[in-house]
Amino acid sequence: MASDMRKRALPLDDMSPDSLSATKKQKAPDGSPVPAPPSSDSAAASVSPVNKASDILAKARAIARAKAAAAKQQIQQKSASPAPPPPPPSSEQPTPPPSSTSNGSSKENGSGSHLDMKALLAEIAAKKSRVSAAVTAKTNLAASRDDVSARGGLNVGVHPALLGTSAKSSQANKKGSKLMAPKYSSTMANSRKKELEIFTGPPPEEVDPRRNPYFDPTLEIKPKIRGRRVLEFSEKGKYIEQARELRSQAQMEELKQRIEAESKKARAHQEIESADLALKREEPPEVEWWDQSFLANKSYDDLDNKENLLIYSEQSIISDLVQHPVPINPPWDKNTPLIRPPHLTKKELKRIRKSERADRHKDKQDRIRLGLDPAPAPKVKLSNLMNVLTNEAIRDPTLVEARVRKEMEERRLAHIRDNEERKLTPEQRHEKIKQQIEKDEKRGIFGAVFKIGSLANPQHSFKVNINAREYDLRGVAIKNPEFCLVIVEGGARSIKNYEKLLLHRIDWTTNASKISRSYEDKTDANDAGKSLEDLSGNKCELIWEGELKQHQFRRWNMRETETEEEVQDALQKSQTMHYWKLAKTWTGEL
Repeated sequence: MASDMRKRALPLDDMSPDSLSATKKQKAPDGSPVPAPPSSDSAAASVSPVNKASDILAKARAIARAKAAAAKQQIQQKSASPAPPPPPPSSEQPTPPPSSTSNGSSKENGSGSHLDMKALLAEIAAKKSRVSAAVTAKTNLAASRDDVSARGGLNVGVHPALLGTSAKSSQANKKGSKLMAPKYSSTMANSRKKELEIFTGPPPEEVDPRRNPYFDPTLEIKPKIRGRRVLEFSEKGKYIEQARELRSQAQMEELKQRIEAESKKARAHQEIESADLALKREEPPEVEWWDQSFLANKSYDDLDNKENLLIYSEQSIISDLVQHPVPINPPWDKNTPLIRPPHLTKKELKRIRKSERADRHKDKQDRIRLGLDPAPAPKVKLSNLMNVLTNEAIRDPTLVEARVRKEMEERRLAHIRDNEERKLTPEQRHEKIKQQIEKDEKRGIFGAVFKIGSLANPQHSFKVNINAREYDLRGVAIKNPEFCLVIVEGGARSIKNYEKLLLHRIDWTTNASKISRSYEDKTDANDAGKSLEDLSGNKCELIWEGELKQHQFRRWNMRETETEEEVQDALQKSQTMHYWKLAKTWTGEL
């Protein structure tokens, strides 16, 4: 690349167009380059102006070094003994040109060297100007060629915006065109000469208040100087000591809080005691008011003398005997609802029974192991006959099978006998039901009043009567041509079941004739069945229900009445005539 630059950067001032065309490389018919003929200026043309300038600088530096060494040697010779002449310059240092030493080769003082340096610098500046002029001419020539070639066959000029682009593209495409080489070399040289600038303070134009009105001279501006980091190690036990101090401070705070709390309590006690002392207490009386009626002299000194005590007199309210009052249960206990266990599913009940049976079996096994109970005989069945009685079954299987069947029958009969023994007798069953009804009635007495259109169907009247007796209810059922009235009293459970019977289970719209008990009455029953009463509009309604303080009836009874006076006589003893009046004015809304 550098050789191409040197070849391109030739001085063009002394070169004519013919010489430029002659400098182009000649090619043979086959396209191979033809060597140029030797000439006297070939060696000079092969060296670029840049190389010449660097060689001149190197020669100038060598001359300066040689003169400095000669001056130093001269000084040493004057001060001491004569020294041998300085060695000749090495082969690496080129000899100075004859032009640089023509003015004064014998002069080796400082003035001569200064003049040579000026001459060298002037020559370098002339060469540089010639190089820049050649580069500018070359650039202009290339641009003119691009402009001419861009016209084409249409003879149309290139747009001004594309002139620079076409020039750059043509220069880049040409082989060995390096027109920017001097600029590149100069920037590289400048970058090497550039030194690092260290900030030592703001520039003077910023500090001057006449140029910068926003500058505050009171502010201290310091250069950014980064200090060196140094490793700092903590002393041994530093943080342990800090932790110990923190713990001691926490203990002191806790102690202070405790002392403050105790002092507050002490102050509160002192305030209470001072308040008690401030109150004026009355002196106790000689005799309390509840003891004055039992002391004759109104003094406790009479306690030693029984004659002065009014306890043993007939007019005394109390005596010296201990009284034990009869305990009475509170009335609200009977109304407390029963706490029923939660409802369990069949699977849960089965699991509970299984676990209880396993516990009982385990207890039985423990008693047998301890010798408290005898071991039971093996439970032999036809399925496990060969496993339990192996030898006996092999020896006489018929006898063993007969014995096993006999034992199985005995176990079945024992199971039936145990069930029969556990079964309650009819009397016991009725007694159990009665106890449950009484227990239900002890929690409260409830009543209900029903209005029925008609009880002409004997089945309806039978169910009303029998169920009231089975539930041990008290009350009355009044049959009247106008309507029928049923009043019942009993426990909450019995009343609830009786309501289900009358309101849901009985179909009041059906009718049937009375069943005849003899053969002679069959014809009468058939005739009566032809003229049955129509009960399609018959119904039963609940007109009142609630809790009662006590029973109003002694037993259950059924009455047939024709007039309202008979109804009044039936309800007069129980004082429940208001139920009949309520039923008469009933509109069907409870």
